[in-house]
Amino acid sequence: MALTLELATKQSLTLSPLMLQRLELMALPLQDLQAKIQEAVESNPALEIPANFEKSLDRITDTLPAKVQGDDYSDSSAYGSDLATSATYDREASDRKQSFMENALASGETLMEHLLEQLHTDHLTEEENHVGELIISNLDGHGFNRTDPYSLLSPVSVTKSEEPTEQQRQTIERILKKVQRYEPIGCATSDWRQSVVIQAEEKGLQGSQLETFDMLVHFFLEKIREGKRVQVCKKLDITETQLDDYLELLKSLTPYPGNAYDSAPDSFIIPDISIHAKDGKLEMTTSAANLPDLEISRDFIELGRDITDKETKKYIKDQLAAAKELITQIKMRNGNIYKLGLILLERQSEYFLKGPLYLKPLTQKEVAQQMDVHETTVSRLANSKWIDCDWGIVPVKSLFSVAVATGDTPGSNEMSKTAIKEVIKQILEANEGKKALSDQKIANKLEEQGIKIARRTVAKYRKELNIDTAYIRNANL
Repeated sequence: MALTLELATKQSLTLSPLMLQRLELMALPLQDLQAKIQEAVESNPALEIPANFEKSLDRITDTLPAKVQGDDYSDSSAYGSDLATSATYDREASDRKQSFMENALASGETLMEHLLEQLHTDHLTEEENHVGELIISNLDGHGFNRTDPYSLLSPVSVTKSEEPTEQQRQTIERILKKVQRYEPIGCATSDWRQSVVIQAEEKGLQGSQLETFDMLVHFFLEKIREGKRVQVCKKLDITETQLDDYLELLKSLTPYPGNAYDSAPDSFIIPDISIHAKDGKLEMTTSAANLPDLEISRDFIELGRDITDKETKKYIKDQLAAAKELITQIKMRNGNIYKLGLILLERQSEYFLKGPLYLKPLTQKEVAQQMDVHETTVSRLANSKWIDCDWGIVPVKSLFSVAVATGDTPGSNEMSKTAIKEVIKQILEANEGKKALSDQKIANKLEEQGIKIARRTVAKYRKELNIDTAYIRNANL
C-alpha cells in the first residue's frame, strides 16, 4: 500500500486556561467570589483595595454603579479610568488588604479544580483535554451536567444550532466516561440515579446484577416506599434477600458526589439581585457593592518603570496583567448579572408583583437570545445565584420554567410548569386532614380551574414537589 499525504481542514474548539477561569468566575456564588478575590489580593501586589471600601456580608447595594451598565470591557477602556482615579499608595493600603482578607470567606479546593487536576495528569491528546475541560466547567455543585454535554461543541450562536459531528460525539462520549470515573466517582452525570449506577459499577457490580440495580434505582424505589416489596421482587425476578442486598449497596453510595467539594456556606445566603415592589413599581438593585472595586497600584506601576532586571520586570508585567484580567472578569460578571436581572424584571414582572402563581414560561435559551450570549452562559449565571423579592429569597433558576399547554389545542392557554405546581400545592394544602386526593382527582380539580393536564403529568409534578402518593399520605393520616 502506497503512502499518501492529504491536506484537510477541520473545525476544533480550544478552551484556554483564561477562558476556563472566566467560566468558573461566572458560575461562582458571591461568597465564593469573595474568597477568590481574597486569594488574589493576598498573592498579587499589583491589586489595591480602595480606601472607601468596607467589607460587609449583609450589605446589599442600593444602586448599581453606572459604569457597570454601559461599560466597554475592552482592554483599553477597562483600566485607564481605574488608574486615573485611584489614590496614590498610603500606609493604610496594606491594612485595607489585610482587613478584606481576614473578613473574606475561607476557600477550599473546588470540585472543578479537583477534577481538572486529575484531567491534566491523564494521558490525553490536546483535543481530548479541551473536551474534558468543557465537560468539567459544565458541572453544577452536585457534580451533575448543567446542560447536555453533547451541545458543548456546538457553535457559539443564538441564531443557529448545529449538531456535533460523529467523531466529536465519540470523543465526548469517551471523555465523559473518563470524567465520570474520576474522584469523586459519579460526576458528569444527568442526575443522582445515573451517578449511583456508575458508582455501583465501579464497586464491582456487573452484567445482569448491574442491569437489575439500574432498573431498581430508576423505576422501583417509589414502589418500595409504598411497601410493595413482593411486587418489586416479582418484576425484577429476584428474592427479597437479594432486594435487601441491593438496597444496602444503594445506602453505601453517594447520590450527590460533588457536594463534598462545594465550598459555598450553607448557613446564610447573599442574594445577587434584589427586586421589590415599591408604590406599585418594581425596583432592582444588585449586590455589586459587596465586592471591592479593585484598583491597580500606581506605586507598583512606577516600580516597574525603575527596574531594569529582566526577570523582575517580567514578574511585574505578569502581575499587572493578572490584576487587570481579574478586574475585567469581575466587571463582566457584574454586568451580565445586571442584564439578567433586568430581563427577569421585565419578563417576570407579574411574578414579582403578584406571586408564584403568575410565573410565566421562560427558558434560558430565550434569555440567552435577549442577552446575545450562549445558553450555557445564562446557565452558569443562574447557578447558585439568588434573588431577594417580596416572596422570599428564591434561586434565580426557579424563575425559568417551560411552557405547559393547559388546553386541548397545542400552544393554547399556556402556563409555566412552576405555576401549575404551585396550584397543585394549594389544592393539596386545602385538602389536608381529609382523605388524600389521588393524582386523577387532582387533575379533575385542576380542570375545574381551567388547567387541563393528564394524570401522569400530575404524578410527575407531585414527585418533583417531593409529595408522596395518595396511598402513603392516607397511611400517615
